[in-house]
Amino acid sequence: MMSQVVFLLAWFSVLRPSLSHSWISCTDCLDSACTTCRGYARNWFTQPSIPFSQDQGWDRRPGKSVAAGGLFCDDSKQVAHANVQDGYTDTYPMASYTAGQTVTMQWPAKNHATVGFQRNTQLFIGKGPGLGDDFSHITSLDAYVSEYPGLEQTYSNCVPNQAGIDGAPCSGDFTLPSDLAEGFYSFIWWWEFNEGEYYSTCFDAWVSSSGGGGAPAPGAPSGNDSDECLAANLPTDVCPKEEEAAADGIVLSLPPSKLNGAAGSSYTATVKYDFSKRIFIVPEVWGPDGSSDFIGGGLDAAMAFGPGKGTASLTVTLDKDAVGEGQLNLWTVAEEHFSTDVADEPWANELGRIPSSVKFGDANVACTSIPVACKGGEGDG
Repeated sequence: MMSQVVFLLAWFSVLRPSLSHSWISCTDCLDSACTTCRGYARNWFTQPSIPFSQDQGWDRRPGKSVAAGGLFCDDSKQVAHANVQDGYTDTYPMASYTAGQTVTMQWPAKNHATVGFQRNTQLFIGKGPGLGDDFSHITSLDAYVSEYPGLEQTYSNCVPNQAGIDGAPCSGDFTLPSDLAEGFYSFIWWWEFNEGEYYSTCFDAWVSSSGGGGAPAPGAPSGNDSDECLAANLPTDVCPKEEEAAADGIVLSLPPSKLNGAAGSSYTATVKYDFSKRIFIVPEVWGPDGSSDFIGGGLDAAMAFGPGKGTASLTVTLDKDAVGEGQLNLWTVAEEHFSTDVADEPWANELGRIPSSVKFGDANVACTSIPVACKGGEGDG
């Protein structure tokens, strides 16, 4: 066990900072350096990333491609509002654009400025003004970019442009179509990191007709504190919207908000999977000191499943006491690359990973389900 921990610690000291990937941090920069941000993601005011690049749960992962229906906004942190302005405040306003305008947007590199194979970032625009989060008209990323080439930019326009810098600011200049009718639109910023690993952020903007001078959106932001479904009014440990597992992927059902932090205590994770071959799922728990604080699980707790779809149960036992906050991680590796011998470094062939932040207490506590009124008919599992 000790040799396993030593090797895993060395690995995580390199890879752990990149577990949380990226999100749009500013939807309307005043200039190329984004010295002033004039627009933010929906509900950003409920938990802003301060300082820049601080992970506050904005690295939303839709789990499926554009063609498979990945263009949607979740029912928790980015829930939409009947009054669009309720997702914004004076401090964190909604963007205001003009049709045909070129808009500078910003995101944190999260250690991936040199991303390897470049799949770019895309900006998807909702079906029409006042139609909310309806992206049903977009069924192909390639066809969309072919029609609107100004809505695709490189991910890697970062300063500095080098790997391993979490807080390097990155930006792109997106040119809106000139024929957009005036009104409120929903937008999705989209990035495919590794093949099949998607990240997206939802936001709204008021669009003035071409030549309208970028007039501000009508009304005033209220941050409506009476809206039951506003992110700020949802339980702090609300469950994320649960999706079906993507190809060769996994989904953690009802992730815990707390874990029993006593040495010898156990937690059983329920995981949905969709595997094309035999794949191992590896559960791990890490403590508040991150890569120097391995708590339990690891290669000895791994189990293989597939091929096919199903539900798996994996148990992690804590090797030592844990207090404060930590992380439950589940990662996958194909059977042919798996080994319990750390010298074989099976993590070098990792297929994917689900990190979940947890607090340590005196009992295991599941996340809280989204109120029925806020599910939008899609449910959260």
